Amino acid sequence: MNKHRAFTLVELLVASLILFSVITTVSLIYRGAFIASEKANNHMDIVGVLPALLSEIQYHIRALPFELSHTEASGQVWQVHYEWKAKVIETKSVIDNVSSLEFGESNAVKKEFKLWQVELELSQGRIVREYLFSEVSWLDE
Repeated sequence: MNKHRAFTLVELLVASLILFSVITTVSLIYRGAFIASEKANNHMDIVGVLPALLSEIQYHIRALPFELSHTEASGQVWQVHYEWKAKVIETKSVIDNVSSLEFGESNAVKKEFKLWQVELELSQGRIVREYLFSEVSWLDE
């Protein structure tokens, strides 16, 4: 009698189940890693734009006529959409003590400062980041 050793149907089903489970698990892990990588890239794009935008906002606020008390702008830089609004939250005048003693208080050198509160929103795709910071502008008389 010649015995052939072969897999039974149950063994094949169990092996197939294990194989498909492993393939499904690996594909889910790969998908999760891919999604995390995409999110990290989007966050890096947003963070990469931030220094240039902060400089632009600072320049814009300091170039404004001193009488204005609010400003805003929006646009797109490197596929990142931005919107910002700024408003004056405090104004202060400072008189130089030396020139006050020398020329009198009415003729002294005065500097006016404005403290601005800036709200910045950056978005790329479904990722939105909001920033709140202060900026200073001044006027020499």
